[in-house]
Amino acid sequence: MALLPLEGGFVFQPCGSELVDYHLVPKAGLGDPVLPGYIEEGVDVFSLRPRALPFRRIHRREYGEVWGFFFAAWPVAGETCPAPGGCWVRYGPEKAYYGEDGGGWEPVAFRRRFAYRFTWKGGAVWAPTRWLMKEYRLNTDAAAFRAAHPDPEAAGVVFVIHKVYRKPVLPPQPPSPVYCSEGEEEGSDCDIDDEERDELVLQLRALTEGNRVGALRRSSPSPAADMEYVQE
Repeated sequence: MALLPLEGGFVFQPCGSELVDYHLVPKAGLGDPVLPGYIEEGVDVFSLRPRALPFRRIHRREYGEVWGFFFAAWPVAGETCPAPGGCWVRYGPEKAYYGEDGGGWEPVAFRRRFAYRFTWKGGAVWAPTRWLMKEYRLNTDAAAFRAAHPDPEAAGVVFVIHKVYRKPVLPPQPPSPVYCSEGEEEGSDCDIDDEERDELVLQLRALTEGNRVGALRRSSPSPAADMEYVQE
C-alpha cells in the first residue's frame, strides 16, 4: 500500500493513544484509518529475532535507535512468549485507554510492555538486551467492540498492534578540560593523574591535622605560666 506523504522533517512515531484511536480501533472495523500503510501487516514478530524484523529505513536512526509497528491477530498469551534466540518477558503494570475523548466507563484498549532476553541452556540462563516491545490490544469485552463484532473469534479481525523498538546508546561525553592558571605552561603540575591527586589530598590532610594539634597546644596554658601568675 502506498504511504501518504508526511510533512518535511516528520516521521511516523505516534503515541499510545494515537495508535489506539487512529489505527487499532479503525482496523477492527470501527472506523477509517487515518494513515493507512504505516503499520506492517502479515509479520509475526515472534517468529524472528528483533533485529531481523522489517523496519523501515526512515525508522532507523544513529546510535542504534530503531522502531517499527506491526498488526497482529492475537495478543501474547501469558507473561512470556518464546522467540528465536530468546523470549519476550512482560514487565511493568498494564495501562488502559478510554478512547479518543478519554470518557466512558470502560477502556477500549490496554497496553502491556515486554523486554527481549537472550536465552540458552534451555532457558536456564538468560541475558537482557536493549530490545523492547509495547503491545496494544483491543478490549474485546467493551460494548462498542461487541456491537461491531458479535463473533470476536471471526478470522481476519485484528486485535493487536506491536511496537518493537530499541533505544539509542549515546556515546560517552568527553571529559571536561582542565584549565591551568595564568602563567602556567602546558605540561606543568596542573596536569596531574589520579595517584598524584590522592597523594596531595593525603598530604593536605596530614598538614591540616598537624596545624590543628599545634593550635590546641598553643591555646592551652602551661603549668609554669600558672605558677608565675600566682606568684605575682
